[in-house]
Amino acid sequence: MRLFLLATLCWALPLSTTAAQTEGRWLIIPVNAPDDGGSEWVEQAVARTRAALVEEGADVWSTEAAAREFEATVSAPAATFDESELERWMSLSDAAVGSLAEGRYEKALEELDAAQAMSRNAIEEYNRDAERARRVFDTCLYMVRAVVATEGKSRARALARECRRLVPRAEPSPLMHPPAVTTLLAEIDDLRAKQSGELRVDSTPPGCAARLNGVLLGETPVSIDGVFPGEYLVQVECDRNERGRVHRVNLGAGRFEREVDLRFDEAIGSQPGLSLTYATHESEAERTSDARRIARALGATSVVLLSLPDTDTLELERIDVEAPAKNPRTGLARIPFSERGRSQSSFAEAARALVGERCVDFTSKEPVAFPCTGGSAPAAATTDARPAGRRPRGQLISGLTLVGVGVASLATGYALLNPRSNAAERWIDEVDAGGQDTSAQQKWFDLRSGILATASIGGAALVAAMPLALPERGKTPWWAWMSGGLGVGLAAFSIAWGVTAEAKPVASCSDPMLSSDDVRSCAKRGDQTGVAVLTGLTAAPLITMPLVYLLRPRESRIAPTVEVGRTGASVSLRGRF
Repeated sequence: MRLFLLATLCWALPLSTTAAQTEGRWLIIPVNAPDDGGSEWVEQAVARTRAALVEEGADVWSTEAAAREFEATVSAPAATFDESELERWMSLSDAAVGSLAEGRYEKALEELDAAQAMSRNAIEEYNRDAERARRVFDTCLYMVRAVVATEGKSRARALARECRRLVPRAEPSPLMHPPAVTTLLAEIDDLRAKQSGELRVDSTPPGCAARLNGVLLGETPVSIDGVFPGEYLVQVECDRNERGRVHRVNLGAGRFEREVDLRFDEAIGSQPGLSLTYATHESEAERTSDARRIARALGATSVVLLSLPDTDTLELERIDVEAPAKNPRTGLARIPFSERGRSQSSFAEAARALVGERCVDFTSKEPVAFPCTGGSAPAAATTDARPAGRRPRGQLISGLTLVGVGVASLATGYALLNPRSNAAERWIDEVDAGGQDTSAQQKWFDLRSGILATASIGGAALVAAMPLALPERGKTPWWAWMSGGLGVGLAAFSIAWGVTAEAKPVASCSDPMLSSDDVRSCAKRGDQTGVAVLTGLTAAPLITMPLVYLLRPRESRIAPTVEVGRTGASVSLRGRF
């Protein structure tokens, strides 16, 4: 039984690769070009493309998860708030001042916590105005005052440091804070002056306004030193009327540089999902490099760019992140796309073309393949846009069916070994007791026939399944060689076990008048030959695996045919494997 389980694992390893031919994570990015006429098509196109790719075994980022990860690690749109939020924040701050004056520190901390939470969520916007930044700083220092009175200086010192990190270069309002707070702040600023942390912000193009947590630093390139370690928000803006995307940077000791590409920031969108938008055809030429840049930031290996080259055509272009920059495209599919977003062709066929690294145009009556390396002129028609390496669907289904039959049959054969041994023991007991009842003898023979039949069917089915189910490869894979080696070992064991089996008794084992010694010889020989037959037939499909790769053509085709009639059924295979 252990041998059977080991052999089953060897079959399962290569066959499982047919269910997941893709490696790495995929990312879908819609591209809005100047002539697309809006982005109403995006949501449905992205959803259907992702569903089709997942069906083909690809690991695809969800739209929302990819956008959240990009905003958390790279950049996000600037926060916005309305006047009502600002008024609520100011009222909380004012109420906290009143609570502090009355000595109600617990109430003040509750109000200040709420105000601080609002400012942290949009600190780059609150700090944009110098007076408002001072108000944010004052509010934070009010918390320091309340903590000094309730929790002690140590906790207050940490909070004062946080205040300085939230609002760099800010000064508190005069006469608004008691000596305990101003002294603590002076200590923190002395410590900050000794910090070795420095941030340099540069941009393409240079000469744009740089902000740190919303506080204006100057024009790029610009540096700020004496920065406490922690997370900061960097924005670069060339247009005063437009907010720059927010780049998160984690600063520590030493020098840190951040360069912001304004062209890329203008193209990228992350709400509600990742997208690229270009105002001119010249800027759209950067779509491939922009997509690879996004994918590297998220750890994706392949990107599918969705675009509308025509009003009724959807183009799906697969970009390999690690491929040479001169030729990163590894697949492309064009499918008809109506104004309502419903595909007139199959997203599934397009996904198979992309996974299989094919370039296929499905907009004509018959699918037309064309070279992926430059040019879009159709070459030869194709109707097989299956993933590279995967067997055609009909062959794969037939192969997996035969695998199931084979594994079940072999398992049955191994399972019958124990009942046969029990039957042999009953046969021996009857003969030793002087009985001549042939029922135990007949059951022993029936079980032997069952073992031979099930093992033969199992071995034959698995051998026949190998050409149908094994994925196509340019060369023999390592696991096929490992399978062949295990098969040769099992075959050698089978031969050795059979050759050294108990000698055949002079009398036939079917003779109902056998002596006790002859019965024992028959039973022992039967057990040994049964194991030899089972292991030999188990070895056959294992040895077949490497032979399939060594003998079959690179592009193999087998057409299974099933015929069912009133008197029986037959299965035939035609073609080359």
